[in-house]
Amino acid sequence: MSKNKRLVGFGLLLIGLLTFQLSFSQDNYISGYVIKSSADTLLGFINYKDKEVNPKYVQFKMRIDDNPIVLNTNDINEFSVGGDIYVKGVVEIENSPIKTERLEENNRVNLKIDTVFLQTLFRGEKSLFFYKNQYGREYFYIEQNNKFELLIYKRYYKRGDNKRLIAENNRYLSQLSLYLNDCEKIKSRLRNTTYKKNSLIRLFKYYYQNSSFDALFQKEKKKVKTEIGILSGVSLTSLNFTSKHSFEYLSEAEYDPSVNFSAGLFIDVILPRNHERWSINNEVLFSTYKFTGSYKEYKNESNYTNTITKICYSYIRINNMIRYKYPVGNMFVYVNAGISNAFSVDETNYKRVESKFYSEDRIDEDLAMTHVRKHEQGYIIGAGVKYNKLSLEIRYEGANGMSEHKGLTSSVKRYFFMLGYKF
Repeated sequence: MSKNKRLVGFGLLLIGLLTFQLSFSQDNYISGYVIKSSADTLLGFINYKDKEVNPKYVQFKMRIDDNPIVLNTNDINEFSVGGDIYVKGVVEIENSPIKTERLEENNRVNLKIDTVFLQTLFRGEKSLFFYKNQYGREYFYIEQNNKFELLIYKRYYKRGDNKRLIAENNRYLSQLSLYLNDCEKIKSRLRNTTYKKNSLIRLFKYYYQNSSFDALFQKEKKKVKTEIGILSGVSLTSLNFTSKHSFEYLSEAEYDPSVNFSAGLFIDVILPRNHERWSINNEVLFSTYKFTGSYKEYKNESNYTNTITKICYSYIRINNMIRYKYPVGNMFVYVNAGISNAFSVDETNYKRVESKFYSEDRIDEDLAMTHVRKHEQGYIIGAGVKYNKLSLEIRYEGANGMSEHKGLTSSVKRYFFMLGYKF
């Protein structure tokens, strides 16, 4: 493995470790409340993790400068933070295998009792609750007579025509039909209701829209946000050729780094969970580089060849990156990693051979390379800071360049120094 590849691999590993550490070590105390087992309500600050898995405990402070205390289902009946409400529930958990290769050959449910925090999706005349465990399995509950009732669903195998078929125990549909029977229109909606969070939320929305009751609480779905802006800056590009034969005039030539202007547009798609720390950053950039190199084959003053090459390319680049940002005071620091696809819109691929053989002088002009690619591919890593609408970033990119000849490998390495402005 080459030195450059080792450095890039180390850089990607470093960024991965950094984002992992930041995402799991971050504290985010925001205002909320807890209702203790004694029914006392305490206002304060809760460390809001905003994870998909239901929490097993909360870290709570009465005042922001206090040391946190850890509270679990033994200590509190309910807590609310960041627009979410969690309630303590002594509930049934269905434990049948869910992986297709491990499904049971019967529709019987396997239940155990556990005490957990349920996320409130709807609270009112008819309530809906959600629980997702550390293995990613999802459960839904309704409330009747101050007790939580598990909506039953199970996938299983059944025998048919000498083969096993996957079937479903959809008892949750009959449970919901009975639970929501004061809404006449609900049965038509139940036919298309699956055991999924969004599907059940749509069902309960429809119920409250077509019944005489109003929901006391409805969890708002967090929406994807987008930020659009412009980028401008400079690129520092290095070009290198590798060849075993025939292309010494390229592989042995020295090319000074090319400094050029770059500009474009970005669309940052901000994902709603994890405090909007993660986003998918997409860019369309214009970039260019210009190189001139020379290679001399010298035998004596009367017998030599001097080859001058000019390699100039302009690209429209489409960059797609994953970004993680972390708050520091009133600004953010962030890291990127992703891929780049560049399409050539202008090129100079030129070779001038000046040769002397005793009394004969000769000049030949031709293409420097006979096989070139119009589509350059690469990878990107970078880091930057954001303050209000402005961002400043340094970025490294490695790409495969323009040569498509079997005996000639090209590599392009770039550093970008970019200033961004969000509209």
